Amino acid sequence: MGSLIGFVVRLVGYALLIGIPVRFAEYLWERAGLDQVSVLRAPHDIAITVATYAPVVLALFGFGALRRPAIFVAGYIVGVALTASFAFARLAPAG
Repeated sequence: MGSLIGFVVRLVGYALLIGIPVRFAEYLWERAGLDQVSVLRAPHDIAITVATYAPVVLALFGFGALRRPAIFVAGYIVGVALTASFAFARLAPAG
């Protein structure tokens, strides 16, 4: 029962760690008008899928020796989510 509780705690932790910045990035994405650019629809859909399933994968494998790499991957996903809207707003074609 202890490992199930540990899994749930890790799942909630990773979901909050990734979910809150991704929702903020989604706000920035819509504010910049990038949801109207058809070229960016596929990368956006892939990013949302990764952000949705990443907490489950990280919670499954993010314990013991893989704890630090899992935290690094979660931080990497957060960083990418927060900077993608700024980068795409600067580089995307008007559209």
